[in-house]
Amino acid sequence: MTHTSLAATTNVAPVSGASVWRWLVLLHRQWADARKLSRDMDFLRNAPSNLLDDIGIERCEVDITCKYGRSPK
Repeated sequence: MTHTSLAATTNVAPVSGASVWRWLVLLHRQWADARKLSRDMDFLRNAPSNLLDDIGIERCEVDITCKYGRSPK
């Protein structure tokens, strides 16, 4: 039990250095994933029609997926 006025009035647990580093690593991973997703969406939006035909994707499917986040099928 602590008797300092700050610890007695706050309801927040002390933050360790390890938890801060863990949070920074998770933030970096989320940022990297978002960047990859954005890169892939830009690639598909600007892909030539013959490449999409080879993959088996229609242009309208790419547009819908990029707009709503899921495939129409």
